[in-house]
Amino acid sequence: MDNNISRLTLFNPSKLRTLLSLGFKGYLADVGWFKARETKSAVDEHGEPIPWVTYSFIDFIKDRIGKQHDIFEFGCGNSTLFYAKHAKSVTSVEHDKAWFERNANIKLPNVKMIYCELVRGGDYSKSAVTTEQKFNIIIVDGRDRVNCCKESILSLTENGIIVLDNSERPDYAEAFTFFKEKGFKHLPFTGMSPGVTTFNRTSVFYKSNNCLGI
Repeated sequence: MDNNISRLTLFNPSKLRTLLSLGFKGYLADVGWFKARETKSAVDEHGEPIPWVTYSFIDFIKDRIGKQHDIFEFGCGNSTLFYAKHAKSVTSVEHDKAWFERNANIKLPNVKMIYCELVRGGDYSKSAVTTEQKFNIIIVDGRDRVNCCKESILSLTENGIIVLDNSERPDYAEAFTFFKEKGFKHLPFTGMSPGVTTFNRTSVFYKSNNCLGI
């Protein structure tokens, strides 16, 4: 038995009962955290696909995305299905060939899938630009994230926003400096993510006149 759980059992059984009850009631059960943990996938309490980002960001974004929004995302998967349900269109780029092929069966009329090999600072980070399209929302949740952030502002609409997941990581500090220099504001969403026990942050970078009404 895990040492922490063992100590709870020996010295405070009431805490252990509370911990075990979380699988049946309370916040973690309500948002489907245990279902995500069990299936090792980003799903909600009904088993429906959601992005692998913080729950606080999901609560924020799900009612703000509309059919007027075009979205670009670095990294495909359940997030693609979630955004496609709410947005006008989703363009998703993936660097992992096996994962791309696994998700290639996402054949929705408003979804476009792109495969691009990963070379840091190369074509992958420029994927939004090469579409020659402007996007209202760009989700950076793949690899080479700092370069993706820097390149992607060229593909934003005038009221566009960029979302950077796992922004608590020190490796992404450069992106914060970059966005500040470009006049973007920062709105953080911290907490837990589907099936994950660690602290996470999903950050929104935006300007005053933005498509989400922040």
